[in-house]
Amino acid sequence: PMGCDVCYTNHAEADQDDMDALLALLVASGVNFVMGVPGADDIMLGYQSTSFHDALAMRDLLGKRPAPEFEHWLAAQGLVDGQGRVRPGGVPLPFRQLLGNSVNP
Repeated sequence: PMGCDVCYTNHAEADQDDMDALLALLVASGVNFVMGVPGADDIMLGYQSTSFHDALAMRDLLGKRPAPEFEHWLAAQGLVDGQGRVRPGGVPLPFRQLLGNSVNP
């Protein structure tokens, strides 16, 4: 398996369009793992990367499925819909229990 961090430093001649094109090419060519950073902005290292939603979007766009073990965990947590997409209608019960009264169903 091969993974990749689609990223660029803030001083490079690149932008989000370049990132989206490279990400789509990598996923279409069979990359197994794509790095995700909250908000796609790594402020500590000063670079732009992909965010968690970018991996979900590519998976939906190209009809890819998660790794079987991860897909099983997602289903056990109630985080996937009937088609196996990560699209919960609300916060699943196990997470609501962990969060207590701080979140509505």
